[in-house]
Amino acid sequence: MKKVLLLLFLILFAVQVNAQFEDRFNDLSENLQKGYSTPLATWTGTYLNSGGYYSASVSKIFGFKLSLVGMMIFIPDDQKTFKLSDGTETATFFGEKGAAVPETGGYVVYPPGINQTSIPTGIPQVALSTLGSEVMLRYIPAVDIEDVSFDLFGIGLKHSVSQYIPLLPVDIAVQIMYNKFSLEGPDLTIGTSNLAFNAHASRSFGLLTLYGGLQYESTSLDIEYVFTGTELGQVLDDDKIKVSLDGDNSVRLTLGAALRLAFLVLNADVNFGSQTAVVAGLNFEF
Repeated sequence: MKKVLLLLFLILFAVQVNAQFEDRFNDLSENLQKGYSTPLATWTGTYLNSGGYYSASVSKIFGFKLSLVGMMIFIPDDQKTFKLSDGTETATFFGEKGAAVPETGGYVVYPPGINQTSIPTGIPQVALSTLGSEVMLRYIPAVDIEDVSFDLFGIGLKHSVSQYIPLLPVDIAVQIMYNKFSLEGPDLTIGTSNLAFNAHASRSFGLLTLYGGLQYESTSLDIEYVFTGTELGQVLDDDKIKVSLDGDNSVRLTLGAALRLAFLVLNADVNFGSQTAVVAGLNFEF
């Protein structure tokens, strides 16, 4: 985690520039904040807004679920580069090589990316249901690894719609979720907030349940970092800079299946949105 944080800090924001390029740096900084970082914001939303359900059935008496959700998020090619103001393409956070743009007296070299096409991750969650409603909780307390600290919190509320419609051949439910994640290091703080609303349906065929849903979602990313500049070889005072931007998350379609083996439920689904996510879940129902 420390290496990832340092890499993120170094390639995302630690750009050294001379005073004679001040106007150019201001333009570069804006491009980095938006073009370079937006796919990262989108990834956080794709991650935290995934895995919220594998069935639209909600217990009317009492239900408890303990789940471990794993996922692989795929980064499309068009999110690996972005265009600068002069039309030159350079790497985003997930891209490869940064562009070298000729300027008076030399070149401006833009930061590279981490050169990844897919990112694996996971999340734990529990859910409690009664009277046709379900509350889901995601929580990772503050964890310190050397000089890096991170934590996660999420909550969701789900309600059965099909309970009001007799003889409906499928189960239907609606759900709202809010998730936040923060990561803090010596010179960098990242916080993300994510909101999602979905309607989903499912139908069981013996041990097999097929499910699908349509979800509207949004994500915001707040970054605070310390930038150190130089002028004629002299180190300038550190400048604390705050950046806020939104991900490209908007609508996703989910299609999946679940296999019920007594109190154990295995599920997998594919999520089609700004980024594609393949999700698998290990769930214990009581």
